[in-house]
Amino acid sequence: MTSGSLLLAAVLGVALGCLALGVVVVLTKALRTRRESRRQALVAPHRQHLIAVSAGEDDTGAGRRALAAADGPARAALDETIGGLLGKIRGLPAEQLVDILDQHGQLERARADLGHRSPVRRARAAQLLGLSRDPEAVDPLVGALADHADEVRSSAAYALGLIGDPRAATALLEAVAAPGGGLPAGLAADALLSMGIGISDALTHGLVDPDPRARTVAAHLCGAGSFTRPLPILRDLLAIDPDLTVRETCALALGRIGRAEDVEVLARHTESSHPLPLRRVCTAALGDLGERAAVPTLAALLHDPDPRLAELAATALVGFGPAGRTVLDAASQTRPVRSALTVARLQGTLR
Repeated sequence: MTSGSLLLAAVLGVALGCLALGVVVVLTKALRTRRESRRQALVAPHRQHLIAVSAGEDDTGAGRRALAAADGPARAALDETIGGLLGKIRGLPAEQLVDILDQHGQLERARADLGHRSPVRRARAAQLLGLSRDPEAVDPLVGALADHADEVRSSAAYALGLIGDPRAATALLEAVAAPGGGLPAGLAADALLSMGIGISDALTHGLVDPDPRARTVAAHLCGAGSFTRPLPILRDLLAIDPDLTVRETCALALGRIGRAEDVEVLARHTESSHPLPLRRVCTAALGDLGERAAVPTLAALLHDPDPRLAELAATALVGFGPAGRTVLDAASQTRPVRSALTVARLQGTLR
């Protein structure tokens, strides 16, 4: 076979492959459209009741009774529609819709589906249980945090955040540090923040977890949620933790929730003997802390060899009002100070 024939065969092969892919896409879209049309047709006779319940206008309960009595294909179509509404509706109407799902056996089925062989089914089950705020699902969802499928673990964490039961807090932190790729730290942090003050003990344990990922999330949450009880641990970790990210996160938390004595703690870690990234974070944290005792340290940092650190010190001093402005005026010819003052003017924060 000549090279020209080989090239032609290759081109035909690619063309046939593209054609087959196009056919698959068209068929898939057509099937989805047909399925959606059928679902809407099945829901149509119940739409008036569904709207009344969703809008909180089912005063007599007639709509709920009618929806609960649906059976056959219409029940399945209704349950799918209600599941989609739960992410958009809050309060009593959402509770009433969840009650309808419960009467249809959907919540019990979803709890069972957390053990289904299909990861797609397991993930969807976790999401429905979360949207339903099902308190009975907490323990099964905690178990799903160890699922081998990423999407199932993420869906379980999302669901636990929606339910908001602090009993799951320790398990979420442990899942971040799980071997083989645990939960994304941001997802775990969002879920934990939604659980309120009940996660305080879990954060304390997380700060001493052997895995730096768990310590980082716990330190971040201490600052984001104003949990002050672990302050002594945050100070210790800033000084001795072997992981730089953990130290930086502790510094940020101290800047947000620290006390007057933390000026000295943060100032000590702006010294040149410490890693530059940590020095920068501690400089910004001194500004966040807002204690006037930090002004001398920040003034000295205006002349640091690292221009970014010097600019962070100048930005921090802007927040101290007249006391900071006096220091900045004395160093107004330096580039970091000029840059910080320009940004402050543009932002309207210069006082």
